[in-house]
Amino acid sequence: MLGKNIVVVIVFIGLASLCLGLLINQYRAQPLPLKYQTKEERLASVVAKISAQNQSPISTITLPKELTLEQFQVFVEKKQGIVLDARPEIFHRLGRVPGALSLPREDFENGYAILKNKLEQDKNQPIAVYCSSSSCEDSHLVEKALVKLGYTNIAVFSGGWAQWTEAGLVEEKTQ
Repeated sequence: MLGKNIVVVIVFIGLASLCLGLLINQYRAQPLPLKYQTKEERLASVVAKISAQNQSPISTITLPKELTLEQFQVFVEKKQGIVLDARPEIFHRLGRVPGALSLPREDFENGYAILKNKLEQDKNQPIAVYCSSSSCEDSHLVEKALVKLGYTNIAVFSGGWAQWTEAGLVEEKTQ
């Protein structure tokens, strides 16, 4: 009899803990998802949240071609627009293309909030996005997210940081 009561108490405490945990999660500033989301799904939900807050009209465009190393180098050297680094913030601090701003795919919402004023001055301004290397998809994901937010003049440098450094081009680092 005593063993049966203990089992009932343990089950009750477990269910109460689960319910309390779910309730607390719903009131967090950023609730934890109850279902696993891929990085594309996480980025899409953040973009949807940002665009819901955005008052600007969203336009659909055909994405431009990717930039070659030479085209990207001219873009950077002549400061023809904004350069965005889609790599995680730590890599951005360790070394980046001169003048590049950090907009990491993994923390897009916070990165976008920091850059919002500069980016939203003109949604037609030229923007070049890069990430680690040609096998990294983060620059393409950030590009698609920006297009969904209404940006119309975006190109990707798919060679990324690896090709930039292999070419021996100038780097910036955070001191």
